[in-house]
Amino acid sequence: MTDVMVAGGGRCGLHASRMLAERGLTVTLVERLPQAGGQEPERDAATLVKAAQAAGVKLVLGTLAVEYRNGSLSTLGIDGATSTAITALVLATGTRPRTRAELNIGGERGSGVLPGSAALHFLDAGLLPGRRPVVIGAGELAHHLSSKLLSKGAERVTVVTAGPGTGVWQAGVQVYDQATPKAVLGFPRLHTLVIETADGPVELHADSVILAAGRIPMRNIEGAVFSDAPTVYECFSTADPKTDHESLAVATETVRQIDSRLR
Repeated sequence: MTDVMVAGGGRCGLHASRMLAERGLTVTLVERLPQAGGQEPERDAATLVKAAQAAGVKLVLGTLAVEYRNGSLSTLGIDGATSTAITALVLATGTRPRTRAELNIGGERGSGVLPGSAALHFLDAGLLPGRRPVVIGAGELAHHLSSKLLSKGAERVTVVTAGPGTGVWQAGVQVYDQATPKAVLGFPRLHTLVIETADGPVELHADSVILAAGRIPMRNIEGAVFSDAPTVYECFSTADPKTDHESLAVATETVRQIDSRLR
């Protein structure tokens, strides 16, 4: 039995778990990866982890939160499956870029369309997901991807943004702002992305389309997909770029809701 289980060991999850523990609640944080910290730089992640542990948070790493039902959270780790009775569950499982369907991109179903998070993993592994990629998005992930694609050998990087251009793009990146991706052409491999601009449709020749627009919470625990249950609380930072200040504000509000209910 523990008062609160926090699913997700990124910035929001670590802030929330620490603050809950400081209020005298027993808190267990479950993280599917072998280390907590999410996408934070190693030094920043270590600081957040140490603060949570100093407050009394129990970290359970390399463990997946699978199902929430009847006041118990089932988890699966290297030691097998466990079910723990809890009073409240905090969903801090992170966010993902919007999918092709969520961006209303039609056309053919050729390969070469991938989420920005997957493209980043490929690049970190030394693999180039395309020599003429189109990146959709204008936030932190889109900026990071466009720079990294060029540094890894992409011949041309094109960025498509729904609003006005934001930030400074690296030299060599062609930007279409105030534009909407409409359709992917090509099968079995895509060769063109059709976008709608203020001047009309434009065909961009590409060998990959990387989705890095918007952030959607990942609600991937069976039985806790929706947060309308009185014992399930969200702790998602959907800002782009992400900041520690914004994550702390989100975590503070989540903790306030739980504290007011449990006291």
